[in-house]
Amino acid sequence: MRIRELSSDVVRKIAAGEVVTGCFSVVKELVENSIDAGATAIEIEIKSGGKEYIMVRDNGRGMTREEASVAILPHTTSKIVSIDDLDTLLTFGFRGEALSTIASVSRMRLSTVSDTEELGVALDIAGGDIIGEKPLSGSNGTAVEVYDLLYNTPARRKFLKSASIEGRMVTEMVQRFILAFDKIDFTYSRDSQVIFDTRGLESVEARAALIYPGLSEKDLIPVSESSAEIKIRGFVTLPNRTRKNRMGENIFVNGRYVRQFELNYALERGYGETLQKGNFPFAVLFIDIDPHEVDVNIHPQKLEVKFASTSSVLDQVKRAVRSAVKGAGHFTIDVVHSEESTAGRSVERRDISDIDQEHLIRDRGIKHSWRNQRVFDNSASDTYAKSRLDRHLFRSFTPAEEREQSATKEKSVGAKASFIGVFGERYLIAEFEDGLLLIDQHAAHERIIFEALKESKKISPQNLLMPLELNLERSKMDLIIAREEALKKLGFTFNFGNDKIIMVSIPQVIKTEGAIETLEEILDEMRLEGLETPERVFDNLLASIACKAAIRTGNRLDIGQAEVLFEELKKKNLLVCPHGRPISMVIRLEDLDRYFSR
Repeated sequence: MRIRELSSDVVRKIAAGEVVTGCFSVVKELVENSIDAGATAIEIEIKSGGKEYIMVRDNGRGMTREEASVAILPHTTSKIVSIDDLDTLLTFGFRGEALSTIASVSRMRLSTVSDTEELGVALDIAGGDIIGEKPLSGSNGTAVEVYDLLYNTPARRKFLKSASIEGRMVTEMVQRFILAFDKIDFTYSRDSQVIFDTRGLESVEARAALIYPGLSEKDLIPVSESSAEIKIRGFVTLPNRTRKNRMGENIFVNGRYVRQFELNYALERGYGETLQKGNFPFAVLFIDIDPHEVDVNIHPQKLEVKFASTSSVLDQVKRAVRSAVKGAGHFTIDVVHSEESTAGRSVERRDISDIDQEHLIRDRGIKHSWRNQRVFDNSASDTYAKSRLDRHLFRSFTPAEEREQSATKEKSVGAKASFIGVFGERYLIAEFEDGLLLIDQHAAHERIIFEALKESKKISPQNLLMPLELNLERSKMDLIIAREEALKKLGFTFNFGNDKIIMVSIPQVIKTEGAIETLEEILDEMRLEGLETPERVFDNLLASIACKAAIRTGNRLDIGQAEVLFEELKKKNLLVCPHGRPISMVIRLEDLDRYFSR
């Protein structure tokens, strides 16, 4: 085949593939145009997830008839003139692709009135061509209505997701704009139902509470850190207000939402060891930086950026979060002693930064709470010294499933082991020929429940005496409606009506007080469908239920119960919990002899 120049129609449709990745991307581009136009009020409406209809209306500066006609052509923009302007860019748009590419793959109506003229214009566009025009009067601003997205590229339209999933993705995109621009009033409707109306909510805290109903403003810690080159501001939650994925982490660079692992990781590292593994905070963080120090033109949807000095930005994010979390409170350390040993002992106060938090939390059975607490520790310096000694000892051992020997050898260890007792209300102790076996009672019970649920393939429900009205994020409520049958198989059933969702039954194996938290974790897992295999997603759902149903750390087992659990574990030869954490740890006599120089 000879080389030839592509037609303008083909070029535009190919370009649309980078801009129009889904209904949410259309909404994103149009809202960003409204913000660039100086709007203080933006109305967003979608139908059928945006596949059939999208409307974004603003009260910005508007356009003249001539500007509107040019705006739908490729690479037309008011944001830049030369390549040097990219170094000082503060607007969202600059490539001049959004309107032209959206217009090329939809039927569009562009209605606009300029703030410099009395009359505006309404243009009807199909496949990128103007097919109708009429004068328009009214107040300044622009409204873009998009009908039948990708109607002229059926091969691409079939890759759009279902209306419920596309709608949920639009909702999540709108949420980010609501958080990022607290001085702009947003109204968002979906299938003629108002989802968000932010009028009167003029703070990030109030808007975060609107979007995440489980949060209140008192859960949010202000973050503020400045240097000559960069300013970090916003809010994060306390370490005990987390979720099981990063969906609650919202990071903005110069007002632009970015999805960049390095920034999320720096945010989480700011919590140090106070954030439990597998838990992620809610956050709204703004990174304000000199435009010369950041390149926003490296991603088709502008969801990633490149910093001139990435390490300094990441370090400042981590430092800002760490400073905020440390200033918000301290751990309360409760070291449990017998009455005889604690009588008359002095109590020493120590700041959180002076104590080896990771070890104390993991190995000393510490209870902790937040908000302006002090650290109390009996003989704190002795405890610290002992914890360092213990750490040195235990780091010389390897969890059972990670040993170089095969899993078969470890299974034989469990088969020959004899139960001894329970230590610290969390570990079962067993003896075998070559040493000791320590078993995490929660992880062990969790795995046993998981295997039982997997074998049964259906979870029996239990009806609630008092049905619970749910107050969750809008995207989660939509997911409940869309996946009602799948949730029913897991033991959750609901009543729907008057825009309310009432939970009437829960899995029989979990307690009522943990039901909503378990449901939210399951909904988060369901979002991964399409990214992971159905089998893996289902296993993750069962793992969430098993975790909530299992014996908790600190729940006292009598010797009989503990021995039954141990024998069940021996029989099934299980090594890790459903979340991948080790169940058991082997301490061999030869290791102990070497440690004590025997």
